[in-house]
Amino acid sequence: MVVCLVFDIDDTIYENKTTQIIYDTIQQDYELYQLMKRIHLPKFVLTNAVYEHANIIINKLGIENLMRKIYARDNMNYMKPHIECYKAVDKDISKVVRSDDNKYIFFDDLLENLETAKQLGWYTVWINPKFHEGNNYSYVDRSFRTLKDSLKELNF
Repeated sequence: MVVCLVFDIDDTIYENKTTQIIYDTIQQDYELYQLMKRIHLPKFVLTNAVYEHANIIINKLGIENLMRKIYARDNMNYMKPHIECYKAVDKDISKVVRSDDNKYIFFDDLLENLETAKQLGWYTVWINPKFHEGNNYSYVDRSFRTLKDSLKELNF
């Protein structure tokens, strides 16, 4: 069994405080890199954005070498929160990590995405400014204001 971390991009890995993303303003995030690097588990991106967007974000943040693969709307048949999306990710990750019995820790900012992941037994982490409301939802295992907060507190 392999424990894998699966991250959404927008408003999870990358906090976008504007209505439009301007790639030139995104800078390397050394703290995020260090937090992720110390966790010796395979890491993946699962986003409803296009691959190019996710790739640009992780490269700008300087965490591209920590991610094993990006699952995006243009390289998958289904998008979150469709259950087939998560099943396809599980099947493909099993090939990547060479294990059929994987456990997933899934970080996302949208509750509906976490709800579906929980149906498949994934451990769910809600990243949201309203994180204190996380215990109101049975399908949210933990909740944090930011991804960095979660990476500092969770025991891997």
